[in-house]
Amino acid sequence: MSRWKPLSTVVWVTLSLVVTVQTQQFMFEARQHWWDLAQNELAAALNVRDNWNVAKNVILFLGDGMGVTANTAARIYKGQKMGMSGEEGHLIWERFPNVGLLKTYTVDRQVPDSAATATAFLCGVKGNFFTIGVDPAVTLGDCAASRNPIYHTSSILQWAQEAGKDTGIVTTTRVTHATPAATYAHTAHRDWECDSELRQLGIGCKDIADQLVTDNPGRNIKVILGGGRQSFGAGLGPFVNTTCGRADGRDLTQEWLHDKVRNGFSAQYVTTAGEMDSVNPEDTDFLLGLFADSHIPFELERQAGFTGSPSLRDMTLTALRFLKKSSNGYFLLVEGGRIDHGLHDNRPYLALEESVAMDSAVAAALEEVDLEDTLVVVTADHSHVMTINGYPRRGSDILGMTGDLSLIDGLPYTTLMFTNGPGYNYSTDGIRVLRHDPSAMNTRDIAYRSLAAVPTPPILETHGGEDVAIWAAGPMAHLFHRTHEQHYVAHAMAYSACVGPSAGRCERPTHATFTRGPVPHSAPPLPPPPPPSPPDAAAAPLPPSGSALGLESNDAPVAPLAQETLPLAQPKFPTLSPVLQQLLDDNQQKIVTALGTKTVKSFSATSDVRQLLGRSVLMPHSQ
Repeated sequence: MSRWKPLSTVVWVTLSLVVTVQTQQFMFEARQHWWDLAQNELAAALNVRDNWNVAKNVILFLGDGMGVTANTAARIYKGQKMGMSGEEGHLIWERFPNVGLLKTYTVDRQVPDSAATATAFLCGVKGNFFTIGVDPAVTLGDCAASRNPIYHTSSILQWAQEAGKDTGIVTTTRVTHATPAATYAHTAHRDWECDSELRQLGIGCKDIADQLVTDNPGRNIKVILGGGRQSFGAGLGPFVNTTCGRADGRDLTQEWLHDKVRNGFSAQYVTTAGEMDSVNPEDTDFLLGLFADSHIPFELERQAGFTGSPSLRDMTLTALRFLKKSSNGYFLLVEGGRIDHGLHDNRPYLALEESVAMDSAVAAALEEVDLEDTLVVVTADHSHVMTINGYPRRGSDILGMTGDLSLIDGLPYTTLMFTNGPGYNYSTDGIRVLRHDPSAMNTRDIAYRSLAAVPTPPILETHGGEDVAIWAAGPMAHLFHRTHEQHYVAHAMAYSACVGPSAGRCERPTHATFTRGPVPHSAPPLPPPPPPSPPDAAAAPLPPSGSALGLESNDAPVAPLAQETLPLAQPKFPTLSPVLQQLLDDNQQKIVTALGTKTVKSFSATSDVRQLLGRSVLMPHSQ
C-alpha cells in the first residue's frame, strides 16, 4: 500500500476534498493529513463567536423528509457528482457554525407527518397528526373545532407581518401542501387543499387554497412561488388525480389579482420560468407564481427554459429580490419539498437530486444576504426509513452496490435500502424467500426503486421517527445548540428577530456582544408572556410594509433601544480557518475545473496539486 508524504497544510486539506479510494489502488491519507485537518477545524471552532444582533431578516430552509441519513447520502452524492469520493465533502449548511437536533414526535404520534411538524416549527405549538395551524384541542377531521379561533396557532410568518416585515413562501410542492400551508392556514385535515376534498367531514370549513387568497396572513404574503394551480381552479392541463380540483367554479388566481388591485397594489400572476424572470420587482408589490397543476416536477424530470418550471434556486433568488425591498426586513420560507416524495417511493436518486438542488438554493441565498443581520436556518421536518448499510469501500457509488454478498442467498445488495415501501421484490420457491439481483439492474435509472423489507403501495413508504438536524448561521444562531423540541424553532427565530412572542421582550444579556444595529437594553429575564389572544378572523389586510404597527420605515419592532452601535469586529461567518475557507471557495472548484469531473479521481501526484495551488501556504500545525 502506498502512502502520500506530507506536503503542507493546504495540500493535505485539498487531498481530503478530492481523494477517492479506487477499488484497485487502495490509497488512503496518511496520519499527518488527519492531524492537520483536525487542528484546522479546532482553530476554526475557536474563532466562532456568538452573534447577538437582532435579525432584520429570517430565512428558513426546510428539506422535507431530509433526515440525517438522507442528508449524509446527499453529501456523498454531491461530492461524487463533482468527481470526488464524496464522504469528505459537505453540503453548504454543514459549514454553518451552529447545529442541534430536533425531536419530531407529535402530540398523538411517535412518528409524525409534515402537517403537524410544520405547525410545530412554524407556529411554536405541537399539534395532532395531519392537522395544520391548530393546537392539540383539534383532532384529525374535527371541522367544528378547527373553526374556533381560540384553537388557531399563528405562525412566524404572521408575526413577521405584524412587525411590518414582508413575507414569502417558496416550495417545489403545491403552495397549499402541508409545510407552506402551516404559515397561513388553520385546518383539521391537511388534505383539505381545495373545496372538493372537504366532503361530508369538512362541511362548514374553508379549504386551504381559499384561506391563502382571502384570509390573513395568506392574502398579505408578498411572494408565493410553487405548484398547485389545480387547487386554485386554474389548472392548465388534464385533471391530475393526485391532487384536488375546485367544485365551486372559482378561479382563485384571478380573485387574488383582483384583491391586490382593489387595495391599490400592483400584482402579477405567472405560470412559467420565463414569465417569472420577466417580472420587475421594483414595480411589482405582489407576485404569485404557480408553475404546475400539482407539484413542480422532480429536478430530474423538470423542463427548463422559458416555458418550463423554475428551479428551487431561481425561485429563491426571485423571492429575495422582492423581499429585500422592505426596509423593515422579511421572513422567507423555502421548502425543498420533493425530497420527501422521492423517498416515499423508494427512489433515492430522485431524492438526492432534490437535496442537491436545495443545496444550490441555500448557496445562492448566502450570496445575497448579510449574516450579520440575517438568520438562516436549515432543517428537516422528519426523516424516512432509508438506511446506508453494508460495508462499501470509500468512494463507492452511493446509488450502487455495497460490494458485499449476502451470506444467505449469495446476492449483492445496494448501499441505500428501506425498511418499508414499494421497492419490495420477493418471491419463494416453497422453502426460501428469494429476491432480485440488483447488480443486474440499473440502480441509477430514474424509475429504480431500492429494495424494501415491508411492502407498501407506491409512494407510501413511511416516515421515520428519529430526531432531525438543524443548522443555523446569523443572529442568535447559537440558540440552536442541543437536542430541542421541534416547536422551539419558531420561538428561537422569533427571539432572534424580536417578533411575535418576543416582540418587545428580546432583551439580550449583559455579556452579549453586537456588531450592527441598535442594541436592545440588557435586562433581567421577563416573566413568560401571556397566551396569545385569539386572532381576528375578519381582520383587514395589513397596510404596506413598514406601517403595520404605526412605525416609520426605520423603526425596529423591538423594545426601546439604546442608541449605541458597535463596529464590526470579526469575520461575519468565521466557521473555517483562512486556509480551509480559501480552499472551499477557490481551490476545490479550480481543481475540478482544470482537470474535469471525469478525471478527478484521486490526487496522488504532488506536482499536480502544487501546480494548481501554488506554494504560498501555511505551515502545518504540527511543525
